[in-house]
Amino acid sequence: MATSPKVESFLQNWKKIFVASCLFAVLLDPLFLYIPMMKDDIKCMMSDRNLKIAALLSRSLTDLLYIFDIIFQIYTSDKKFFVPTIIKTMWGSYNILIDILSILPLPQVAILIIFSKMSDLRSLTAIRMVIMNLFALLQYVPRVLRIYLSCKEIKMTPKKDTGVTAKWVKGLLHFFMYILSCHVLGAIYYFFAIQCMATCWHNACRKANGCDTSTFGCYDHHTDRNITFLNDLCPISPVNTTLFDSGIYITVLQSGIMGSTNYFQKFSNCFWWGLRNLSSLGSNLQPSVDGWENLFAAFTSIIGLLLLLYLIGNLQTYMQLGTQRTEAHRHRMNMEQKMKEKDKETDLWLSANCIPKGLHEDMKLKIMEKVQQEVEENRNADLDYILSILPLDLQSYIKDCTPMARLNQVPMLRNMDEDVLRRICPYLERREFDDNSIIIEKGEPLDMMLFIVDGLVSIETRDGSSSSNNNLQQRPRRAGKVCGEELLLWPLSVSYPDNVTLATESAKAIGHVEALVLTARDLRRALTFYQIKKDYLVGMMRRTFSAKELEMATDNYHPNRIIRRKGNYASFYKGVLPDDDKTVVAVKKYTTIYHQYAAIEAAVASQTNHINVVRFLGACVEPQPQALVFEYIPNGTLFEHIHREAAAGSFEGSSSSPTALLSLDLRLKIASETAGALAYLHSLTPPIIHLFLSTKHILLDDHYTAKLSAIGQWQITFRESDYLNQGYFDPNFELYCAAEKGDVYSFGVVLAELLTSQKPASPYRGEEPPLATCLLSSMEEGRLNQILDGKIIFNEATSETAKKVADLAKRCLRSKREERPSMEQVAVELEGLRKFMAEYQRGEPSFSNSPTSLQP
Repeated sequence: MATSPKVESFLQNWKKIFVASCLFAVLLDPLFLYIPMMKDDIKCMMSDRNLKIAALLSRSLTDLLYIFDIIFQIYTSDKKFFVPTIIKTMWGSYNILIDILSILPLPQVAILIIFSKMSDLRSLTAIRMVIMNLFALLQYVPRVLRIYLSCKEIKMTPKKDTGVTAKWVKGLLHFFMYILSCHVLGAIYYFFAIQCMATCWHNACRKANGCDTSTFGCYDHHTDRNITFLNDLCPISPVNTTLFDSGIYITVLQSGIMGSTNYFQKFSNCFWWGLRNLSSLGSNLQPSVDGWENLFAAFTSIIGLLLLLYLIGNLQTYMQLGTQRTEAHRHRMNMEQKMKEKDKETDLWLSANCIPKGLHEDMKLKIMEKVQQEVEENRNADLDYILSILPLDLQSYIKDCTPMARLNQVPMLRNMDEDVLRRICPYLERREFDDNSIIIEKGEPLDMMLFIVDGLVSIETRDGSSSSNNNLQQRPRRAGKVCGEELLLWPLSVSYPDNVTLATESAKAIGHVEALVLTARDLRRALTFYQIKKDYLVGMMRRTFSAKELEMATDNYHPNRIIRRKGNYASFYKGVLPDDDKTVVAVKKYTTIYHQYAAIEAAVASQTNHINVVRFLGACVEPQPQALVFEYIPNGTLFEHIHREAAAGSFEGSSSSPTALLSLDLRLKIASETAGALAYLHSLTPPIIHLFLSTKHILLDDHYTAKLSAIGQWQITFRESDYLNQGYFDPNFELYCAAEKGDVYSFGVVLAELLTSQKPASPYRGEEPPLATCLLSSMEEGRLNQILDGKIIFNEATSETAKKVADLAKRCLRSKREERPSMEQVAVELEGLRKFMAEYQRGEPSFSNSPTSLQP
């Protein structure tokens, strides 16, 4: 019949309870052997009444548990409770039959019935003694067999815990069985000793006349019993082996405990005898000539040997198993420890390699599988090696996620020296941003650049457009993209390292965003050493030329190739590159002590790309930056054309002397293009400040298109030229606070120079003030026409245009920077004046339709 889970659980626990009850039964059954008593002083035999009651109660309790076990076995046999089926089940089950044999009242019959009649020595026959002993001893056979079978059943039951607990429990159980054997053997020894003494009394009575063999009960009223002959024929103290050889029983007979009711005394004495002789394998036993006594001694020796071997063998086995388990446990713990260490190392490794958190678990699982294989093989599971045995697609993905790979993906850093990138890599910090959190705010100091690892970032650009619109160029930036890239230009700006550039766009997290962040402070730390900073700047260049290429292009820097010298720090050479197009270039070669400035100028110039800025082609960086390559501009400088000075060539310029006079509309075109170039430089992130603008740095090509030069040259110019005395310099200039409005002032001087054709720092008469001061004072006094170049002012249109240009110059020359217009405003106003001049020349507009001045 089917059993419920609760019943099944109870039956499993019952098996353990039943085994314990079987051991308890074997422990208590020897009590029956201690019931017989013999008083040697009055030569009588009796029973211990109290011990008899205790033995019967304990036996009844254990028998009751056996009966319960029989009932449980029948209940779980899946058969109905009919008498025939129950009988059939009982007959077919070994356990039930053994349980029935175990509860047979053999010790009750042997001790309580047969032995009770032994006080009548006439009943003391050999057959009765053999039957009594068999009954007393056979009770242990089914009980021990039942214990063995029950333990076997429990062993076959699946266990949840087979570790250390099972080991010491088994060892303790075998030791208990050995001690139990000593207890049983001691009780049998006591029982046989009483039989030995009773046999002697029986034999003595047969030899003596008048001995009544029926009066040996201690409760008989024969107080005049003659015991002298018994002492003579059955002596135990002193021993006389000739008359009576008690053999191995002499010790217990002499102790007097056989007539005592002190059970603990009996038990301890007999238990010690059993333990001593089992442990010594009966080697100290000296039996008499009695055959049964010799068999008992031999049995004691054999049982002792077997039990000792069994105990020691099992204990050794358990110790070996324990050692193996300990080693296995230690190995397992060692593996777990290594796996924990590798687990933490893998987490750190995944974070360091910028793997998105959403992919951590899957990737970690694949890596840890390989790690476990290596650990189980007792090999060093180095993560670099683990990476090399991962699938190729996974290796490729991890490689693309590394900080070095991300740095190489940034356009500004693609040509960067690898040592510089390695120095920056450790400063990349992993950060997380919550939804709608502002990462970068437009107009605030830009203190970080971030590589998006996971998530989306919304960008609001300089003009206020948002990345949330449908313009493809304004899509949210995804993983692999960069925000705040202009921070990389900060070390190139004149504000470095004191002032961080302002952000030109806002970045806001869309959902959860993970990113690698490079802060301005860490970028500054990475570029601490001069050599690293120089390599960083050189890395910003677009192209590099070998020294041999430039030597070939300039005939090994032949003096005849010199276009112009720039103080004592550099010279310009006209060259022809050895390429298919034979490109003509201007090579600027720095002297040895100024190599550091070549790198700075090249790095700044390489960030520009405008039609009105001299195009930077590249640099020679071997063994260090020493020569820059620019496009060749053939028509000289604006200074030379305005002042009609002949020059031995020009900066990236010509070798001929300008002859044509520049008209006002042409000068207006050049001014508009220059203003546009400056506005472009100021719009870069971070903005590039020219700082030392002059007509000598405005080149003209064959079509008189303006080309702004000397970008990034301010560090050298400031130290090596008399620029401060040339009249272009903002009087409120502070070197480490350079701003766009400084270029606006210089451009105002350029406008004054274009209108007057006067040199800014060369007074046209005596010791008069610079041109800027003259222009402002003449306008205040209403005598502007006196300083204008009359050759270019020849009609009403040119006059009106010149006044508007002069007014614009006046606003550019204001002493307060905040009152000056921006270069973007200046460029817009000049472009409007150009259109007015073009329309006037076609006879379309009137002066009333001329563009109004744009106020800052």
